[in-house]
Amino acid sequence: MTDRLEAGLIAIVGAEHVRPGASEPAYAVHGRVAPLVAFPGRVAEVSRVLALAWDRRLGVVPAGQGNRLGWGGMPRRMDLVLALARLDRILVHQPADLTMSVEAGATLGAVNRALAPHGQLLPLDPARAARSTIGGLIATAAAGPYRARYGTMRDLLLGVTAVRADGTVIRGGGRVVKNVTGYDIPKLLVGALGTLAVVVEAHLRLHPAPAEERSWLYGFPGPEAALAAAMALADTPVAVSRLELLDRSTLETVGHAEPPDAALAVTIGGVAAAVRAQGERVAEVCVGGGGRVVTLNDRAHPEWWTAVSDSTWPTAPATTLALRIGTRPGDLVKALRGLDAALGDGVARRATAEVLNGVLHAVLEGVPAEATAPLLERIRRGLAPVEGTCVVEHAPAEASGALDFWGSVGPALPAMRRLKAALDEPGLLNPGRFVGGI
Repeated sequence: MTDRLEAGLIAIVGAEHVRPGASEPAYAVHGRVAPLVAFPGRVAEVSRVLALAWDRRLGVVPAGQGNRLGWGGMPRRMDLVLALARLDRILVHQPADLTMSVEAGATLGAVNRALAPHGQLLPLDPARAARSTIGGLIATAAAGPYRARYGTMRDLLLGVTAVRADGTVIRGGGRVVKNVTGYDIPKLLVGALGTLAVVVEAHLRLHPAPAEERSWLYGFPGPEAALAAAMALADTPVAVSRLELLDRSTLETVGHAEPPDAALAVTIGGVAAAVRAQGERVAEVCVGGGGRVVTLNDRAHPEWWTAVSDSTWPTAPATTLALRIGTRPGDLVKALRGLDAALGDGVARRATAEVLNGVLHAVLEGVPAEATAPLLERIRRGLAPVEGTCVVEHAPAEASGALDFWGSVGPALPAMRRLKAALDEPGLLNPGRFVGGI
């Protein structure tokens, strides 16, 4: 079967763009490799590859450059990886309209380099931002600290061109900020992990780059004091671009030699006078709440923030559990304490929290594969008092087959199953990797 499939793929994308999965380790999923990886270079080729897979009822794992294939469960079937790395063109940029259309394999770094001369940006800053593809960011809904001001991909995505499991090309939304009402295909695909359709083009809403952007870091004796200051700051008119709570381990990871137990990092962007005035208000709130200034080279603050986002990425994949925990902003420290209560000896923890969004990122290192599932169960039980959700963003490969990566989504699951059946009835796109085994 593999030989016949390879011949069919070669006829579509060319021999140089069909490779054995074992030769492409970036496209392994929890240590598992597909027999073949195909690299289409045009939308029409994506359509033909998926139509071929549909006819043969093959399980297809869509991918960009493979950065976030650790998100989601073990696939029930993995006959083919569809890698969109070659679809990396910037198609249309309308500076006056603050919009851009790109292919799904374009990286966030390439997009923002193209926008910089125009004083514009696509304001997303997840881990490994520069290498993250636009399609991958849509599929995973990955965001970062900038979410405090600019929102997530759901807020920035105006329209898509996508290909369904049977090869049908569909379009939703458009290239303008306002569009006709109707079924919102673009938002439906954000965070769906490629289980409904494969995004091949994205139409994006841009933002003007701020005239000036500054960041401050305030140390506190503990996370409770840092969170209290953050909540007090949220009650002021200060318009923060980032508001992040960091623990001691994260501060050490990003290069602080003698960090406090917790810190609050704040970014403000705008015209110079407004940034200065709001920075003074930030200082008043943080110092009044028991904080002290921690030195941060403001000229290097973009690189510092990149390091903060990257701190949520696993550095020792074989023994690391990376979690995204959601709760009410005021309960973030309670969620952190509940997490700590579940940890056993030998597990090191670092954590960051997007305060305004109630999102806690926790990286747990020193977790043996055999201990992963019971640890995750204890953590979810510990989060129950604050009604916290817990999604696994990375787990040791040896443990992945036995894990529930998503946790319960409650009464929404039947509707999600019906939607999956309507768009991909045989269940060929990323089978088993999404919520409830979808």
